[in-house]
Amino acid sequence: MNPQDVPEPPVAPWHPPSYTVDRHGKVAGARPRRANNWGRWGADDQKGTANLVTDDTVRAAAATVRTGRRYPLGLPIGGPPTGAVPRAMVVRTATTADGVVAPTTAHPAYSDDLLIMGTQTYTQLDGLAHVADRDTLYNGYWSGLVTAAGGARRLGIHHLIDGIVGRGVLVDVARHLGVPVVPPGTVIGPALLDAVLRATGTAVGPGDVLLVRTGVLGSWDGVAGSLGTSPQAGLDVSCVPWLARHDVSLVGADNSAVEALDATAGSWRIPLHLAALRDLGLLLAELLCLDELADACAADGVWEFMFVTLPLPLVGGVGSPINPLAIR
Repeated sequence: MNPQDVPEPPVAPWHPPSYTVDRHGKVAGARPRRANNWGRWGADDQKGTANLVTDDTVRAAAATVRTGRRYPLGLPIGGPPTGAVPRAMVVRTATTADGVVAPTTAHPAYSDDLLIMGTQTYTQLDGLAHVADRDTLYNGYWSGLVTAAGGARRLGIHHLIDGIVGRGVLVDVARHLGVPVVPPGTVIGPALLDAVLRATGTAVGPGDVLLVRTGVLGSWDGVAGSLGTSPQAGLDVSCVPWLARHDVSLVGADNSAVEALDATAGSWRIPLHLAALRDLGLLLAELLCLDELADACAADGVWEFMFVTLPLPLVGGVGSPINPLAIR
């Protein structure tokens, strides 16, 4: 075939933006559309609701510890991918003292691991640069500051290296409804959150971490492809004003996206992500292992605990794998 006869690829239409970006990386005139925290912690803020973690809230969280028992909430890294969108499994390789992957006879011997993985493949924290709406990120920053080559030049996950530490509150929706898994299509809205909290005699306050158990992750057999390819129950976008009013520092769940997913529709609409991350600067933790913690809370009727998690200090990262702990 003559090279001149090869069909040329189609060109996607593109319209230049009508806005300008100032020297601080802000979209001029950008405004949030909903309940929001833009400017609450200053025009240059890049931490969002992590600002609600203070010395006082950490001390209050420590006061909830009764036994010292620790409950790891992170998935093992290396299993099947589980994210809401298809992400690569871990590629693992190792070298030994003589530079090969086979067992070495050198003395002394050593081994190194090299992992290639999506930072949001397993239990993970969404950073504030993870999603944009109308070309704008949290606090008015321009979405164009996030690039494949440079990462997030604003709102990078490294701004959160002092971690999220706070009083955790578990809202076990599955147990409250008497089902192993909250059925897809179930709306977890403010009324249901309030009902579970009333039933357990628990309240949510400023700086707290809210964890929502749907049973989705505990019911997954790890065989049928990515967990994110199936419809899942989760929070409805109507929860956003409720979350803003309670001033929580982080919301986590045992599903793929915290919010409800209708993966069969193929639309991948994520309204809660946009409202939480972009407008509130509210951090989201996904794919938390909550079953063992839920059993312990149900056994003694105490649904609060100390929650601790730290992202990797990945400069410019839009998210990070985490291994959160609940300490009771």
